[in-house]
Order: sequence, then structure tokens, then C-alpha cells
Amino acid sequence: MLDNIDIRKWIIAGLLILHIAWLGNHMRWVANGEIDSWKLGGYAMYTGPRPEVRLRVYLENRPDTPILVKKGSRYYLATYFTNIERAFRCADVPAAALLAFFDENRGLIGSNLAFIYSDQRVVGDPPSIKRGMQGMVIVTWQDTQTFTYTNRFCGNEHIASATLPEGLFATLP
Repeated sequence: MLDNIDIRKWIIAGLLILHIAWLGNHMRWVANGEIDSWKLGGYAMYTGPRPEVRLRVYLENRPDTPILVKKGSRYYLATYFTNIERAFRCADVPAAALLAFFDENRGLIGSNLAFIYSDQRVVGDPPSIKRGMQGMVIVTWQDTQTFTYTNRFCGNEHIASATLPEGLFATLP
């Protein structure tokens, strides 16, 4: 009886079932606004515009002037491997990304900041494409070494703290 079983057919059937399950799960995540519809297979990518996530960083005392963060910066690289272009819209920004940002922008150490993420989406009646806020990270310094950061994405708020590594203090002015 085992001689009649074609393992290739079972493997193909299993892969097809997994693919269908992923497709359904992807569309569920998109419908709930948890992921970018153009990422992770893109099965729902034509349900909305390409989000084109944009990051703006603002000083607490200068909310009208954004600070330039380059696409090739270590901040972007620190988030690239964990959440490529915010594919997971509700995911928190990790402490490693913020530490990389302050390593590249040492003059901003001690400054309270707001990292604002925005993306494009379909809104209104009649439907149109507008840029709206996806979420934000608020950084508040406790002292010269430690900061508290608050992630606010998808209606959730998570608060954590991080400490600058020792090597960074030696190079501060």
C-alpha cells in the first residue's frame, strides 16, 4: 500500500493549502489595518494606494520644523530588517532603532523628540487619497543617559526605556 502513495502530490497539496491559508490571513490583516497591503505577498495590494510611509522627526520645542532623517541612515537600517518600510503598521519601533538614531545625531541627545509616521490611504466620500498619521514615537529624556519612549500605533500605547551605550558618552561634547 505504501508503494502506491505519491509523496510529491501530498507535498504539492500541502503547499497549496498553506498558500491559501496565507492569502486569507494576509487579506484579514489588511482589512484590520495591521499590515501594508503591498508587502508580505501583496495579495491585497490593489485594495488601496501604495502607502509610501514617511517619517518626520520634530523637536518638542519646534513642532513646525522637521529634522531630516536620511533613508540610508542607521535608524532606517535598524528598522529595515525587523519591519521593512513599516509593513507591520501596528508594530512598535524598537529601542535599537532609536539608539542608532541618537548615535548618528548626537547633537539631539537630551532633546525631547516626536517621530511621526504618515502614509497614504483612501478616505472620504467621494473616495480620495490623503496622507494620514500612521502612528508616532515620543522620546522623553530622563537624564543625560536614559530616555523613555512611547510607541503609539493602531490605538495601542507601549512605554519603555533605553539607555545609551557607554561608548556613546565618551564622544559627547
